[in-house]
Amino acid sequence: EKSYIKSAHDVSLGGILTSISKMCIKGNKGVKLKKTKELLNQFEFFFSEDQARYIVEIDKNDYNKVVEILDKNSVYYDELGIVTENDMIIDDKIKITSEELILSNSNWLTNYMST
Repeated sequence: EKSYIKSAHDVSLGGILTSISKMCIKGNKGVKLKKTKELLNQFEFFFSEDQARYIVEIDKNDYNKVVEILDKNSVYYDELGIVTENDMIIDDKIKITSEELILSNSNWLTNYMST
């Protein structure tokens, strides 16, 4: 209603990491992901599928307004990271370039079937 959401993607097929990768490719942007507040298992967190969760991109200037709305409505949320110009960086340990994301997305099935 207030146009705070710049982009969004469900966390169904492939989990958070797949959803964020698709958003990066579509938006031609990168992301710097950080550990969440209550991370139990990083693999489960990034790849668990759930139709009830969404990744929502908001402008940093709207962050406090969005948090206020979420808190007021008892909606659980976690800040996953920040949008960057390019590359996906996970916990300052793993870096995947934008080109690698696009190439993997475009060629994975062909590569899989040819092995």
